[in-house]
Amino acid sequence: MVNDKKGFMNFYLRFILRRRWPILLVLIIITAASLMMASHGVISSSIGGLFLGENPEYPKYLNRADDFGSDDVIIIAIDDSKFLSPSSQDRIERAVDEISVMPYVKDVRSVLDVQEIVGTDDALYVDTYAEKTRQKPENLESILDNLCKDHFAEGIFVSRDCQHTTVIVELDTDPNRPSEMIPGLIDNIINAFETSGYDRDQLHVVGLSANIAAVMHETYFSIKTLFPIVLVVLLAAVWIMFRRIWPVAITGIVALIAVSWTVGFSIMLDRHVSIFTGILPAIILIISFSDVIHLCSAYLLELNHGKSKKESILASGVDVGKACIFTSVTTFFFFVSLSLIPTPASRLLGISLGFGTATALILAVTLAPILFSFMPAPKTWRKGTAGRVQGLLDRFLSFSAKISFKIPWVIIIIFAVFFAVIITGLTKFTIETDFAKRMSSDHPLRAAGRYFNKNFVGSNTVDVYIRASESNDLLQPEMLRKIAQCQQILEDQPEISKTHSLVDLFETLHKEFDPEDAENNSIPDSREALAQYLLLFEMSGGRDLERLVDFDRRVMRMIIYLPKEEYRHTAAMGNRSSDLIQEKLGDSVEVKASGLVYLLGDFFEVILKGQQTALFLAFMSIAFMMMIGLRSIGAGLWSMFPNVLPLFALCGYLGLFSDYVDSDVIIIAIMAIGIGVDDTIHFLMRFRIESERQDDLQKAVKQTFFYSGRGIVITTVILVIGFAPFAASDYLTINMMGTLLPMTLVVALLADLFFVPALIKVGAIRFKFSTNNYTHKPVT
Repeated sequence: MVNDKKGFMNFYLRFILRRRWPILLVLIIITAASLMMASHGVISSSIGGLFLGENPEYPKYLNRADDFGSDDVIIIAIDDSKFLSPSSQDRIERAVDEISVMPYVKDVRSVLDVQEIVGTDDALYVDTYAEKTRQKPENLESILDNLCKDHFAEGIFVSRDCQHTTVIVELDTDPNRPSEMIPGLIDNIINAFETSGYDRDQLHVVGLSANIAAVMHETYFSIKTLFPIVLVVLLAAVWIMFRRIWPVAITGIVALIAVSWTVGFSIMLDRHVSIFTGILPAIILIISFSDVIHLCSAYLLELNHGKSKKESILASGVDVGKACIFTSVTTFFFFVSLSLIPTPASRLLGISLGFGTATALILAVTLAPILFSFMPAPKTWRKGTAGRVQGLLDRFLSFSAKISFKIPWVIIIIFAVFFAVIITGLTKFTIETDFAKRMSSDHPLRAAGRYFNKNFVGSNTVDVYIRASESNDLLQPEMLRKIAQCQQILEDQPEISKTHSLVDLFETLHKEFDPEDAENNSIPDSREALAQYLLLFEMSGGRDLERLVDFDRRVMRMIIYLPKEEYRHTAAMGNRSSDLIQEKLGDSVEVKASGLVYLLGDFFEVILKGQQTALFLAFMSIAFMMMIGLRSIGAGLWSMFPNVLPLFALCGYLGLFSDYVDSDVIIIAIMAIGIGVDDTIHFLMRFRIESERQDDLQKAVKQTFFYSGRGIVITTVILVIGFAPFAASDYLTINMMGTLLPMTLVVALLADLFFVPALIKVGAIRFKFSTNNYTHKPVT
């Protein structure tokens, strides 16, 4: 007889088996609807939609970017030492004209726009260096020398050695601009330069948008090319472990349907498919494979005990199904807790993964038993190649059980030492984001970054806005001198390459109008002189003043150039710079740091705090569910150690061996928690069941190893082999799924097969043993 005849799982399994055809029809209809919904997805995501949509500073940034110019730029560095020659000017001009009319392009600036300011006693002349070389080509060397010393050009439009130049493409500030258009736009920009006569090897593309384009290209390419390979390898691994086609078919069918339902649901919530939608299939695959493999393994073992096909389906479904329910509920709570992170992308990801977890559970305990019922009863597992595989597995499981019971305290001490080591790593665990460093070292984006940082001041910037009070403007000599002092202090810091602001323009103008006074006072002494300088500058044809100060002269923009592109570092430098300026200028002004990278880095702090809250709530809910599922407060609390060990091992390892950890490791952490919880629940739920069936601790543990231990090992081997192809990716996030994810799988396996049994042996985890009328053939 099958135990738990009156239990919910037994009732549910009998219900679906009696109505398998109508249920299959319903599943087919839902799958078709999901696929139809998925077909309506549009690959489209914006920075605002993914991260900054709910950041109150983001609308302010957009307004400032409209007024002063955006820092969302694509920078094309050109390896052309003769960039001021007539032929090079013509090439640059043709490319700029073509780029200027491209969609999403707001403005294009180049070395051709850099202005030389020359003053006399009563006049000011403003003309571009490029135009001067056309008028007087014989003076090219002297003009080039002056250009390379120009504060507004050196390191920005002209390299430090005057052998390279740049074209800066400023994108519009539409918050709904799809990020997916950036790769195509960059290709069009490159084509414009090639059409104008430049070779591709002369062009180096950098900037935030270039980084985003590379990330999106690598992610979608890896998902498109590697995901199918991973699926095939996963299914091949299932065949290797079972040596049967039907587990491969059932696992693949359930997993693919679960993925289609989840993706369809996600697109129903938001039809704009983002880069985050791309990670849904991998996570749902893990959850689906785990549950179905446990069911297949238990089904075969029940058949080996001489039970009929129906009895084996019911027995395996009842015992494994209970564990699947609790694993799914705990994983569901964790994923849903991700929706507490205050970004639209995290909210959608959390809700979608929660739905996917529930979907994987429903399909595993519904579709798998139905498919079992359609098949003829499989042959015994103990013959041929499958028998040899299972023999190796038996020996490993027997070794794990014996060693855990023979030296439990030694094992506990080993894990305690391991835990202490990874805790040490956790203290060094620092999360940072640098899109470029997610690529391999020989990726064109990394090569372009090295080229640019060697020759220019850096493609990353922070804007600092200084706003005067209502009753004043910024044309105050003493205030401007203090700002000049702040710029000097900032430029003395190794983390900052350069700054420029309205102060630099005033200093240039003052040197031209009054060189003698400028030797002692970089800024004129009167407000009237400052106002006169600006008026003469504009009347003389000076451009781009609006990029430095507003019309009312109450708000000015200081641009700070950074050699590093790390987001949190950028936010820290922006805050440090604004605090310094605020302290120097006092309460008469308001100082605010801004910029797209700055906002992303600053908001990542909020996101990390949200993640910490989400993790805390998730672990609390997991502990609560473990107590309910195991019917023991003590067992539930002790079970949290193997639950969190894979996550801690991942973070500790990265803390010990990495200067900083990319924020995308959170994706692997999500999987690590799901893996740790899933395996531990399957093991301990089976141990609780066997404790009720056996009158001896060692027998109960042996039975637990025979059933759940086998499923855990098979699942781990299949997932390690299956996800290994991701290691071939040059993109860090995808590569981690083939390297760090298997590492966490192995840690979870070792914790469940050695640490948990050792805790059982020493009495930390214990259930009441009882003898009843149910007879279950013990493992021999």
